[in-house]
Amino acid sequence: MSFGSILLGALIAGVISTGSIIGITFLGTLVPWWAILLISIGGLLIGGFVGGVVAKGAGSGALAGLFSGLLVFLGVFLFTWLYYKAQILALISSASDVDTLVSNFLSLVGIQSGTEIYNTIYNWITTNAPTINDVEDFVNSKFVFFALIIGAIFGALASVVSLFAGLIGGLITRKKEESYDSYY
Repeated sequence: MSFGSILLGALIAGVISTGSIIGITFLGTLVPWWAILLISIGGLLIGGFVGGVVAKGAGSGALAGLFSGLLVFLGVFLFTWLYYKAQILALISSASDVDTLVSNFLSLVGIQSGTEIYNTIYNWITTNAPTINDVEDFVNSKFVFFALIIGAIFGALASVVSLFAGLIGGLITRKKEESYDSYY
């Protein structure tokens, strides 16, 4: 178990996992939000498994999967903060009121109207930010904290899922014990 193979496995797992999570966000309205969550978990499994294979060993694979969660946290945080902040600011410039803005934003992220989660988010935003200026102030001053929370959720999820996937990937490639009897 070398530290270099663990870091390389974590880097590869983190890039694959982060890429899958960021890539599926562009599906937006094509699939519901729960399908996006399932696809992202599949990407985490693939990333953790590949990281475990690269790390070569059960313990090394598990560590690589665990450390890949840090990369996922960083990637999802930066993407959420920079990309969605720009998207919301673009929606603000084209929206006439908060109701239209919230409806457009929720459809952008793939949350369909009429569902319970749509109604909960819609009511929370319209209650806490009743004007366009309130929403713009929130996005410019406090959206970074929202991005940190989203990044932490996906980073923690990635750490747990990739730990087990890395363990399985590492078990496949672990080194066999050699003995004198194995040559006969």
